[in-house]
Amino acid sequence: METREEVLKKINWDYTYTVEEINAILRGDDFRMKKPFYIKLLKSFRWYVLKDVLSKGEIEEMLSPDVINNLHIPSLKEKYKYVRQVLYG
Repeated sequence: METREEVLKKINWDYTYTVEEINAILRGDDFRMKKPFYIKLLKSFRWYVLKDVLSKGEIEEMLSPDVINNLHIPSLKEKYKYVRQVLYG
């Protein structure tokens, strides 16, 4: 099983942020800063990895319509719309 730090490190290859900075952003209050990381996480990792490394609050925020609608792969968008519906109604 991958750790949160390993997952964040893997999405960091094209950012100038450190893993610690990404972690702080995801735990912070600025959704505009979090959104690109949430999109990248959804595009890069399987659901079961994400649910193991993110908090319940982060998962709920990551599955917001604003994030899901920015996924450009139709099948991925539908998958996470379904996950959101199952988890949050």
